[in-house]
Amino acid sequence: MIQESDRRSSTVESSTLTARVFALERACADLRDESDLARAVLEANREIARIRKPALVVGKLLQTMRHPLGFGRAIYATVDRVNGVEAKCQIDEGDVVEACDEQLDAREGSALLGVLRGENDGTGYARELSAPLVDVRGWYVLCVLRAADGPFGVIYVDGHPSGAIRPREAELVQNLASVAAVSIENGTLLERTQELASRDPLTGLLNRRAFSERVSAIISRAFALQAQFAYALIDVDDFKSLNDGMGHAHGDEILKDMAQTLLAASRADDVVGRYAGDEFVVLINNCDADLARALVARLSTSLRARDLRCSIGVALYPRDATGEHGLIEAADRALYNTKRAGKNGFSFY
Repeated sequence: MIQESDRRSSTVESSTLTARVFALERACADLRDESDLARAVLEANREIARIRKPALVVGKLLQTMRHPLGFGRAIYATVDRVNGVEAKCQIDEGDVVEACDEQLDAREGSALLGVLRGENDGTGYARELSAPLVDVRGWYVLCVLRAADGPFGVIYVDGHPSGAIRPREAELVQNLASVAAVSIENGTLLERTQELASRDPLTGLLNRRAFSERVSAIISRAFALQAQFAYALIDVDDFKSLNDGMGHAHGDEILKDMAQTLLAASRADDVVGRYAGDEFVVLINNCDADLARALVARLSTSLRARDLRCSIGVALYPRDATGEHGLIEAADRALYNTKRAGKNGFSFY
């Protein structure tokens, strides 16, 4: 017959065993969650490292802070010597990256300035007087994105469902920010290199290749939307004589003045380029024949006001041609007509 004491002992052992099983199950579940989080963050790191456009890197970084890291809000701010720290974009409950007008406190004694100087680990609570935002949600993580020449950005996250700082999540934020910083820096260098490759070194205008690529894109769009535009070819009158008589340095100044005048007289969505030598091109977007004539007249008047004698030939899409080669030929013939008529004016094909 089982004694009462044996029964109680058996019950205690069973309860202890059950508690241990539950504890092990919780530990296993925590490990699985941590493993799943680590895999998701690793995949996000790989994706961020593959992105070449800085804006897309920032967007992916902010999205990762929400999912899978679980923060309620993430903000990206730029850092520079002129404007200081300026919030640019954020992601919040709507899961959409949008413009941000939050004011991050970077004054002396603030947590943000401490992070920029490397004086603290970038984590804290809403109740702290040095918190980077007035409306900090729970606890936050701040980390700096650095390039070779210093910090250029800040990532701020808060609103995590846990009540206390979770060092693991804070560490993952730092890790993601480090990968993003490298990707943004590489992407920025690539964009600068591509921009330099597409620009004429003397005038800063699009070079012939880059202008041609822009024309091809605009033709495709105009065809789809049944839109119209004008293609203007501009030539400096008697440029060889000016070069020979006053020197190449003076000729270069004329070309630079031409470029600035054409840019100033063009609209924001028009495209200006240097075609070759003393020849320039302006694609006048979204205009019919009457508007094109008025805008070309404005170009011609602006050039004359700068004492720049130029001949202009203009072709219209799709009236005169539907391809770039045809537009160039038509504009060139119109330019020849302007020259034959006495120069320093414009003609349409």
